[in-house]
Amino acid sequence: MGLLSSALLLAGAAAEAAEPYAAVASSGRALAPSAPPPPAAPGSVDVRVALSRGAAEEVSSVRLRRLLEIELPDGATLAAEPVGPLDDRVATVWIDRPTAARLEIQVRLDGRAIVRRQIAVSGLTSDVAARLVAIAASEMILTEMRRARAPRRPPPPRRPTPDEIELASRDLDALSVSAGPYAAVVSGGPRVLGGAGLSLGLRRLRLTESLFARLLATPSGGETLRWLEGGLSGDYRFWLAASWRLSVGASASIASVRLPAAASVDGIPGARDTWSARAGVGLGVEARLGGPLWLGLTLDPGVVLRPAPYEDARGAAGAVEGAWLGVGLSLAAERHSSAAR
Repeated sequence: MGLLSSALLLAGAAAEAAEPYAAVASSGRALAPSAPPPPAAPGSVDVRVALSRGAAEEVSSVRLRRLLEIELPDGATLAAEPVGPLDDRVATVWIDRPTAARLEIQVRLDGRAIVRRQIAVSGLTSDVAARLVAIAASEMILTEMRRARAPRRPPPPRRPTPDEIELASRDLDALSVSAGPYAAVVSGGPRVLGGAGLSLGLRRLRLTESLFARLLATPSGGETLRWLEGGLSGDYRFWLAASWRLSVGASASIASVRLPAAASVDGIPGARDTWSARAGVGLGVEARLGGPLWLGLTLDPGVVLRPAPYEDARGAAGAVEGAWLGVGLSLAAERHSSAAR
C-alpha cells in the first residue's frame, strides 16, 4: 500500500508539472510555463485583464491569461495584475458575461472610447471559449493600437454663423453708391424745389464720408430756379437689427444758382446766375432690401448760408435764403473692402 500511494503522488506531481506544456495556442506554438511577465518596454502597451464573476465561471482566468499572452501583438505586454498605476499606455480588458450564452469583451486604450465584442459560448468547452476570447481580445487591442498610432486630424475650424458674419461686416470698410429723388422747401424765394441726387460714400468703422451732387428746380408753373449743388457729408450709423439702421450726420454744400426769369441777380442788371451755400444736419433710416441693397429715407434740415438776392421782371425783390428742409429717398448699394469670414 505504501508503494502504491507513493506512485500516485509522483504521478500527480508529474501531471501538474507537465500541464503548462500540454496546452497549445491557436497559432501552433507551445505554451511556456507560467512566469511573471517581463517589464513593459518603453512605449509598449501594458495590457491589464480582469474578469467578472460570471465570466470566471465560464472560462479560467489563468488559462485565459496564458492564451492572451501568446496572442498579444508586438508592442503589447500582459500585466501581472488587473489593476495598477495610471498611465497613458495602458489597455484595459474587461471580460463580462451579460447572458448565459455570451461573453462580452470590452477594451479601452489610452482613455479612448470603449470598444465591445460579444462571443457566443453556448455549447463550447471552457478551453475553447478561452481561446476564442483571447484571439478576439488580441485583435481588438491591435486595432486600438493602430488607431492610437495614426495621426489625429485636427478638428475643422468652426465657421462663423451668419449672424456673426453680419455683425463683423458692420465694422468693415465699405464703398457705397446711392441715388434717388430729393425735394426741399426753402423759406425765402421759390418755396419748393424738386429733383434727384447722387452720392458716393466710403464707410470706415461705421462712419461714412460722402461726396454728393443734386440738381433741383422749381416745379413747372412756379418761379423758375435751378439749383445745382455739390457737397460733402458725414454720418454715423447705428444698427437696430441686421436689416435696420439709423444714421445721424451733417453736410455742407456749395451751389450754382440760375434764375432765368429774373431781371437782375445780386444787384447786377441782366444777370441770371449766382452762387450760394448751405449747411445742415441729416437724420435717416435705412432698411435692407436684400444682399448689399438698402432703401433709405433722409430728413435734411438746414439753412442757406449765402442768400441769393434777385429782382423779377415786375421789379419785385426777392432772395433765395432762410431755412432749408429737404427730404430724400435713396437706393444704395454697398461693397465691403474684404469679406467677413
